[in-house]
Amino acid sequence: MNKAASETFSARAEREAMAWQATLSSDLLSNQQRRAFETWLAASEQHRAAWRDVNAFWLGLDTVSAADLGLAAPPAPAATQERSRATALRRGPPVRRHRASLALAASLLLAVAAIQLHASGYWADYRSAVGGQRQIQLADGSNVMLNTGSALSVDFSAKQRRVSLHRGEAFFQVAADPARPFVVDAGAGTVQALGTAFDVLRDDDRVRVTVLEHAVKVSNADGKTLERLNEAEQIQFDSRVLGRAEAINPSRIAAWRQQRIVFQEQPLSAVVAELERYRPGKILITDSAIENLPITGVFGIGDTDLALQAIEQSLPVRVRTLGSHLVLLSAR
Repeated sequence: MNKAASETFSARAEREAMAWQATLSSDLLSNQQRRAFETWLAASEQHRAAWRDVNAFWLGLDTVSAADLGLAAPPAPAATQERSRATALRRGPPVRRHRASLALAASLLLAVAAIQLHASGYWADYRSAVGGQRQIQLADGSNVMLNTGSALSVDFSAKQRRVSLHRGEAFFQVAADPARPFVVDAGAGTVQALGTAFDVLRDDDRVRVTVLEHAVKVSNADGKTLERLNEAEQIQFDSRVLGRAEAINPSRIAAWRQQRIVFQEQPLSAVVAELERYRPGKILITDSAIENLPITGVFGIGDTDLALQAIEQSLPVRVRTLGSHLVLLSAR
Protein backbone atom coordinates (compact mmCIF):
# COMPACT_ATOMS: atom_id res chain seq x y z
CA MET A 1 0.00 0.00 0.00
CA ASN A 2 1.50 3.33 -1.02
CA LYS A 3 1.76 6.31 1.34
CA ALA A 4 -1.26 8.21 -0.08
CA ALA A 5 -3.48 5.14 0.14
CA SER A 6 -2.28 4.45 3.69
CA GLU A 7 -3.10 8.01 4.78
CA THR A 8 -6.57 7.77 3.20
CA PHE A 9 -7.22 4.49 5.01
CA SER A 10 -6.04 5.97 8.33
CA ALA A 11 -8.27 9.03 7.91
CA ARG A 12 -11.26 6.79 7.22
CA ALA A 13 -10.40 4.67 10.26
CA GLU A 14 -10.29 7.78 12.47
CA ARG A 15 -13.71 8.95 11.22
CA GLU A 16 -15.17 5.52 11.88
CA ALA A 17 -13.60 5.40 15.37
CA MET A 18 -15.19 8.76 16.25
CA ALA A 19 -18.58 7.50 15.10
CA TRP A 20 -18.19 4.31 17.15
CA GLN A 21 -17.16 6.31 20.22
CA ALA A 22 -20.46 8.22 20.09
CA THR A 23 -22.48 5.07 19.37
CA LEU A 24 -21.00 3.12 22.29
CA SER A 25 -21.69 6.03 24.68
CA SER A 26 -25.43 5.75 24.07
CA ASP A 27 -27.70 4.11 26.65
CA LEU A 28 -29.67 2.65 23.72
CA LEU A 29 -26.80 0.54 22.37
CA SER A 30 -28.07 -2.73 20.92
CA ASN A 31 -26.32 -6.10 20.95
CA GLN A 32 -26.18 -5.95 17.16
CA GLN A 33 -24.37 -2.61 17.30
CA ARG A 34 -21.90 -3.96 19.86
CA ARG A 35 -21.14 -7.01 17.73
CA ALA A 36 -20.69 -4.77 14.69
CA PHE A 37 -18.20 -2.67 16.67
CA GLU A 38 -16.25 -5.74 17.75
CA THR A 39 -16.09 -6.90 14.14
CA TRP A 40 -14.88 -3.48 13.02
CA LEU A 41 -12.24 -3.36 15.76
CA ALA A 42 -10.88 -6.79 14.89
CA ALA A 43 -10.73 -6.07 11.17
CA SER A 44 -7.39 -4.24 11.14
CA GLU A 45 -4.59 -2.74 13.20
CA GLN A 46 -5.46 0.69 11.73
CA HIS A 47 -8.93 0.39 13.28
CA ARG A 48 -7.44 -0.49 16.65
CA ALA A 49 -4.90 2.34 16.47
CA ALA A 50 -7.62 4.85 15.55
CA TRP A 51 -9.77 3.59 18.43
CA ARG A 52 -6.88 4.01 20.88
CA ASP A 53 -6.22 7.55 19.62
CA VAL A 54 -9.85 8.67 19.93
CA ASN A 55 -10.18 7.24 23.44
CA ALA A 56 -6.84 8.68 24.50
CA PHE A 57 -8.03 12.13 23.41
CA TRP A 58 -11.33 11.68 25.29
CA LEU A 59 -9.71 10.45 28.51
CA GLY A 60 -6.99 13.07 28.27
CA LEU A 61 -9.55 15.87 28.52
CA ASP A 62 -9.68 15.29 32.27
CA THR A 63 -5.92 15.52 32.82
CA VAL A 64 -4.61 17.85 30.14
CA SER A 65 -2.18 20.52 31.41
CA ALA A 66 -1.88 24.21 30.54
CA ALA A 67 1.07 23.38 28.30
CA ASP A 68 -1.01 20.76 26.51
CA LEU A 69 -3.61 23.43 25.78
CA GLY A 70 -1.01 25.58 24.05
CA LEU A 71 -0.89 28.26 26.74
CA ALA A 72 2.88 28.32 26.90
CA ALA A 73 3.10 29.35 23.24
CA PRO A 74 0.56 30.55 20.66
CA PRO A 75 -1.05 27.70 18.74
CA ALA A 76 -0.15 27.36 15.09
CA PRO A 77 -2.57 28.85 12.53
CA ALA A 78 -5.40 26.48 11.74
CA ALA A 79 -4.53 26.10 8.07
CA THR A 80 -5.53 22.49 7.62
CA GLN A 81 -8.89 20.79 7.53
CA GLU A 82 -9.66 18.13 10.12
CA ARG A 83 -9.45 14.68 8.63
CA SER A 84 -12.67 13.35 10.14
CA ARG A 85 -16.03 13.20 8.31
CA ALA A 86 -16.95 13.12 12.01
CA THR A 87 -23.36 27.12 9.12
CA ALA A 88 -37.64 47.70 5.73
CA LEU A 89 -44.71 62.70 6.82
CA ARG A 90 -45.82 64.84 6.61
CA ARG A 91 -48.49 65.27 3.80
CA GLY A 92 -47.63 67.26 0.59
CA PRO A 93 -48.53 67.16 -3.12
CA PRO A 94 -49.08 63.55 -4.25
CA VAL A 95 -45.92 63.23 -6.39
CA ARG A 96 -43.66 64.96 -3.92
CA ARG A 97 -45.28 63.06 -1.05
CA HIS A 98 -44.64 59.80 -2.88
CA ARG A 99 -41.04 60.77 -3.55
CA ALA A 100 -40.58 61.83 0.06
CA SER A 101 -42.00 58.51 1.23
CA LEU A 102 -39.68 56.61 -1.07
CA ALA A 103 -36.71 58.65 0.11
CA LEU A 104 -37.62 58.07 3.76
CA ALA A 105 -38.11 54.35 3.16
CA ALA A 106 -34.78 54.13 1.37
CA SER A 107 -33.04 55.98 4.20
CA LEU A 108 -34.59 53.67 6.78
CA LEU A 109 -33.60 50.60 4.79
CA LEU A 110 -30.05 51.86 4.48
CA ALA A 111 -29.91 52.61 8.20
CA VAL A 112 -31.21 49.15 9.10
CA ALA A 113 -28.79 47.55 6.67
CA ALA A 114 -25.89 49.52 8.13
CA ILE A 115 -26.82 48.45 11.66
CA GLN A 116 -27.14 44.83 10.61
CA LEU A 117 -23.84 44.88 8.76
CA HIS A 118 -22.11 46.42 11.75
CA ALA A 119 -23.62 43.89 14.14
CA SER A 120 -22.62 41.02 11.90
CA GLY A 121 -19.03 42.20 11.73
CA TYR A 122 -19.11 42.92 8.00
CA TRP A 123 -16.66 45.78 8.49
CA ALA A 124 -14.62 43.94 11.11
CA ASP A 125 -10.85 44.01 10.99
CA TYR A 126 -10.66 40.22 11.16
CA ARG A 127 -13.14 37.49 10.24
CA SER A 128 -13.15 33.71 10.03
CA ALA A 129 -15.27 31.62 7.68
CA VAL A 130 -17.94 29.18 8.82
CA GLY A 131 -16.11 25.98 9.64
CA GLY A 132 -12.75 27.74 9.64
CA GLN A 133 -10.40 29.31 12.17
CA ARG A 134 -7.89 32.14 12.08
CA GLN A 135 -4.79 32.99 14.09
CA ILE A 136 -4.02 36.70 14.64
CA GLN A 137 -1.11 38.50 16.26
CA LEU A 138 -2.01 42.01 17.44
CA ALA A 139 0.29 45.03 17.42
CA ASP A 140 0.97 44.72 21.18
CA GLY A 141 2.13 41.12 20.88
CA SER A 142 -1.14 39.58 22.07
CA ASN A 143 -2.44 36.57 20.17
CA VAL A 144 -6.04 35.87 19.19
CA MET A 145 -7.49 32.75 17.65
CA LEU A 146 -10.91 33.10 16.01
CA ASN A 147 -13.20 30.11 15.92
CA THR A 148 -15.76 29.41 13.19
CA GLY A 149 -17.84 32.29 11.78
CA SER A 150 -16.33 34.96 14.04
CA ALA A 151 -15.58 38.67 13.58
CA LEU A 152 -13.29 40.95 15.56
CA SER A 153 -12.24 44.62 15.44
CA VAL A 154 -9.26 46.25 17.16
CA ASP A 155 -9.02 49.76 18.63
CA PHE A 156 -5.73 50.40 20.44
CA SER A 157 -4.89 53.76 21.98
CA ALA A 158 -2.23 55.13 24.31
CA LYS A 159 -4.47 54.41 27.31
CA GLN A 160 -6.33 51.21 26.43
CA ARG A 161 -6.25 48.15 24.21
CA ARG A 162 -9.84 47.48 23.18
CA VAL A 163 -11.16 44.79 20.86
CA SER A 164 -14.77 44.18 19.83
CA LEU A 165 -16.03 40.65 19.32
CA HIS A 166 -18.95 41.20 16.93
CA ARG A 167 -19.91 37.55 16.75
CA GLY A 168 -18.56 34.09 17.36
CA GLU A 169 -15.77 32.91 19.60
CA ALA A 170 -12.20 33.98 20.26
CA PHE A 171 -9.35 32.76 22.42
CA PHE A 172 -7.08 35.49 23.78
CA GLN A 173 -3.47 35.27 24.97
CA VAL A 174 -2.77 38.77 26.27
CA ALA A 175 0.64 40.42 26.34
CA ALA A 176 1.44 42.22 29.59
CA ASP A 177 1.07 46.02 29.54
CA PRO A 178 -0.10 47.39 32.93
CA ALA A 179 -0.40 50.93 31.54
CA ARG A 180 -2.93 49.85 28.90
CA PRO A 181 -5.74 47.52 30.05
CA PHE A 182 -6.85 44.89 27.54
CA VAL A 183 -10.66 44.93 27.22
CA VAL A 184 -12.92 42.76 25.08
CA ASP A 185 -16.29 44.33 24.18
CA ALA A 186 -18.78 41.52 23.57
CA GLY A 187 -21.91 43.63 23.09
CA ALA A 188 -23.75 42.60 26.24
CA GLY A 189 -20.75 43.50 28.36
CA THR A 190 -16.98 43.62 28.64
CA VAL A 191 -14.16 41.34 29.72
CA GLN A 192 -10.96 42.90 31.09
CA ALA A 193 -7.85 40.76 31.19
CA LEU A 194 -6.17 40.41 34.58
CA GLY A 195 -3.86 37.74 33.25
CA THR A 196 -3.03 35.76 30.18
CA ALA A 197 -5.49 33.37 28.56
CA PHE A 198 -9.27 33.29 28.25
CA ASP A 199 -12.04 32.35 25.81
CA VAL A 200 -15.08 34.51 24.91
CA LEU A 201 -18.11 33.20 23.03
CA ARG A 202 -20.74 35.69 21.81
CA ASP A 203 -24.13 34.51 20.57
CA ASP A 204 -26.23 37.64 19.95
CA ASP A 205 -26.91 39.02 23.48
CA ARG A 206 -25.56 35.95 25.28
CA VAL A 207 -21.90 35.80 26.27
CA ARG A 208 -19.84 33.01 27.81
CA VAL A 209 -16.40 33.65 29.30
CA THR A 210 -13.97 30.90 30.31
CA VAL A 211 -10.61 31.54 31.98
CA LEU A 212 -7.80 29.16 31.11
CA GLU A 213 -4.99 31.03 32.84
CA HIS A 214 -4.98 33.62 35.66
CA ALA A 215 -8.16 35.80 35.78
CA VAL A 216 -10.46 38.37 34.15
CA LYS A 217 -12.94 41.03 35.29
CA VAL A 218 -16.44 40.74 33.80
CA SER A 219 -19.10 43.48 33.55
CA ASN A 220 -22.43 43.46 31.72
CA ALA A 221 -24.21 46.38 30.05
CA ASP A 222 -26.50 46.83 33.08
CA GLY A 223 -23.51 47.65 35.27
CA LYS A 224 -23.27 44.37 37.17
CA THR A 225 -19.66 43.32 37.72
CA LEU A 226 -17.69 40.28 38.80
CA GLU A 227 -14.33 41.65 39.90
CA ARG A 228 -12.47 38.40 39.38
CA LEU A 229 -13.23 35.27 37.38
CA ASN A 230 -10.42 32.84 38.08
CA GLU A 231 -8.64 30.11 36.18
CA ALA A 232 -10.82 27.06 35.41
CA GLU A 233 -13.98 29.11 35.97
CA GLN A 234 -16.73 30.12 33.56
CA ILE A 235 -19.54 32.67 33.60
CA GLN A 236 -22.46 33.37 31.28
CA PHE A 237 -24.28 36.68 31.04
CA ASP A 238 -26.43 38.95 28.90
CA SER A 239 -27.02 42.72 28.98
CA ARG A 240 -29.31 42.45 32.04
CA VAL A 241 -28.30 39.33 33.97
CA LEU A 242 -24.82 38.39 35.17
CA GLY A 243 -24.62 34.71 36.00
CA ARG A 244 -22.56 32.99 38.67
CA ALA A 245 -19.00 31.79 38.30
CA GLU A 246 -18.85 28.03 37.90
CA ALA A 247 -15.92 25.64 38.06
CA ILE A 248 -15.35 23.87 34.73
CA ASN A 249 -12.83 21.71 32.93
CA PRO A 250 -11.18 24.26 30.62
CA SER A 251 -9.79 21.55 28.35
CA ARG A 252 -13.26 20.93 26.95
CA ILE A 253 -13.55 24.59 26.02
CA ALA A 254 -10.07 24.43 24.50
CA ALA A 255 -10.90 21.39 22.34
CA TRP A 256 -11.91 23.53 19.35
CA ARG A 257 -8.32 24.75 19.09
CA GLN A 258 -7.36 21.13 18.59
CA GLN A 259 -9.89 20.85 15.75
CA ARG A 260 -12.34 18.93 17.96
CA ILE A 261 -15.91 19.31 19.24
CA VAL A 262 -16.60 17.56 22.55
CA PHE A 263 -20.03 16.56 23.84
CA GLN A 264 -20.56 14.86 27.20
CA GLU A 265 -24.13 13.93 28.07
CA GLN A 266 -25.40 17.04 26.31
CA PRO A 267 -29.00 17.26 25.06
CA LEU A 268 -29.58 16.91 21.35
CA SER A 269 -30.85 20.51 21.12
CA ALA A 270 -27.53 21.83 22.49
CA VAL A 271 -25.55 19.54 20.20
CA VAL A 272 -27.49 20.80 17.17
CA ALA A 273 -26.85 24.43 18.17
CA GLU A 274 -23.12 23.72 18.38
CA LEU A 275 -22.95 21.80 15.10
CA GLU A 276 -24.73 24.66 13.30
CA ARG A 277 -21.81 26.94 14.14
CA TYR A 278 -19.51 24.82 12.01
CA ARG A 279 -21.61 24.34 8.87
CA PRO A 280 -23.69 26.49 6.49
CA GLY A 281 -27.48 26.31 6.68
CA LYS A 282 -29.78 25.01 9.41
CA ILE A 283 -30.31 21.83 11.40
CA LEU A 284 -33.93 21.62 12.55
CA ILE A 285 -35.39 19.30 15.19
CA THR A 286 -38.94 18.60 14.02
CA ASP A 287 -40.02 16.50 17.03
CA SER A 288 -39.78 17.92 20.58
CA ALA A 289 -39.66 14.39 21.99
CA ILE A 290 -36.02 14.01 20.93
CA GLU A 291 -34.71 17.44 22.01
CA ASN A 292 -33.30 16.20 25.32
CA LEU A 293 -31.78 12.90 24.20
CA PRO A 294 -28.18 12.87 25.53
CA ILE A 295 -25.14 12.80 23.25
CA THR A 296 -21.56 11.94 24.18
CA GLY A 297 -18.74 12.01 21.68
CA VAL A 298 -15.66 13.67 20.20
CA PHE A 299 -15.84 14.86 16.60
CA GLY A 300 -13.64 16.79 14.21
CA ILE A 301 -14.79 20.30 13.35
CA GLY A 302 -14.00 19.86 9.67
CA ASP A 303 -16.91 17.56 8.88
CA THR A 304 -20.09 17.72 10.95
CA ASP A 305 -21.70 15.05 8.77
CA LEU A 306 -19.92 12.49 10.94
CA ALA A 307 -21.66 13.78 14.08
CA LEU A 308 -25.03 13.63 12.32
CA GLN A 309 -24.26 10.09 11.24
CA ALA A 310 -23.38 9.12 14.82
CA ILE A 311 -26.61 10.69 16.11
CA GLU A 312 -28.64 8.59 13.68
CA GLN A 313 -26.73 5.43 14.57
CA SER A 314 -26.86 5.80 18.36
CA LEU A 315 -30.28 7.38 18.99
CA PRO A 316 -33.85 6.79 17.78
CA VAL A 317 -33.43 9.73 15.43
CA ARG A 318 -33.86 9.99 11.67
CA VAL A 319 -31.59 12.41 9.82
CA ARG A 320 -32.78 13.80 6.47
CA THR A 321 -30.64 16.11 4.36
CA LEU A 322 -32.54 18.44 2.00
CA GLY A 323 -30.17 20.10 -0.42
CA SER A 324 -26.91 21.47 0.91
CA HIS A 325 -28.24 23.82 3.61
CA LEU A 326 -31.03 22.04 5.50
CA VAL A 327 -30.98 18.99 7.76
CA LEU A 328 -34.11 17.69 9.53
CA LEU A 329 -33.99 15.54 12.67
CA SER A 330 -37.11 13.59 13.61
CA ALA A 331 -38.03 10.66 15.86
CA ARG A 332 -38.11 7.19 14.39
